[in-house]
Amino acid sequence: TKMVTYNELKDALKRSPGHTDPSKRPAAWQAYVPGSCGWSELQDWRTFGHDRPPTALEQLSLIFMTSTAAGLAITITTSPLTNARTHIMANPGVHSGLPSALWYVGRTYGPRGYFRGFAAQWARFGPYATVQFVCWEKLRLW
Repeated sequence: TKMVTYNELKDALKRSPGHTDPSKRPAAWQAYVPGSCGWSELQDWRTFGHDRPPTALEQLSLIFMTSTAAGLAITITTSPLTNARTHIMANPGVHSGLPSALWYVGRTYGPRGYFRGFAAQWARFGPYATVQFVCWEKLRLW
């Protein structure tokens, strides 16, 4: 799922703002985020409506932004499970399994309980995903 998230984000960021085909234009929110559109890879820069291949800095920026966003998506999706798992380990024998722990966390702490310690989890997944995908893309292009 990490690769799917990463690849979808990368394709969204590669769109060209001035393209005549609406399917190859960036989303409306990208106009408000500096540098979040108009990048592409060497292999498919014409596909997304760019008139020149990207510079090395543009490629690295695309990979960095995409991998950071993928790390954030990973943290958001795994945080409830991580918190339930931590509760199971801290209280052995109290829960019959992960569903029981998820129910307990939600009932005791509310929806915010699923995201307790989010900053610590992001500090773990964010750099990991960034380094992993930057290395992956550079090795893939090599």
